[in-house]
Amino acid sequence: MKIVFLCSANTSRSPMAEGIFKKMVRDVDVSSAGFLLGSGENADEYAILVCRKHGIDLADFKTTNVCDVDFGNVDLVLTATTSNRDKIRKLYPKVNAYTIKEYSGAYDDLDIKDPSSESLGDHVVCYFEIKEALEKILEIHKEWSD
Repeated sequence: MKIVFLCSANTSRSPMAEGIFKKMVRDVDVSSAGFLLGSGENADEYAILVCRKHGIDLADFKTTNVCDVDFGNVDLVLTATTSNRDKIRKLYPKVNAYTIKEYSGAYDDLDIKDPSSESLGDHVVCYFEIKEALEKILEIHKEWSD
């Protein structure tokens, strides 16, 4: 199973989702990407701090642009927002893409607000919002964490 988390810049939401999910699952290939930046940029400093507090190291994380992902080998794309989902579906019509919250089946508001250029507190809120949705996904897909 190969899962790619996707957000706009791949500096906050998708790296946090990638890091959180890697701690939660076994035998799942987890990565992330974004639309706006080229590959090789650093994660947001607040995303790094928040994740470090929870035992996730993003210090060496480097962004990946969607153009550098082979979506033909990806089983599932989980996006931060419906606009990210719709954009990836348009670019790659065969990709199996949902928002993180949509795939969890537990939310009416399917978007996770971008904390980039916001405060440390906004990144903390975002972290827990993502973590909660990913926990709900693992309730559905217990085989990923057994």
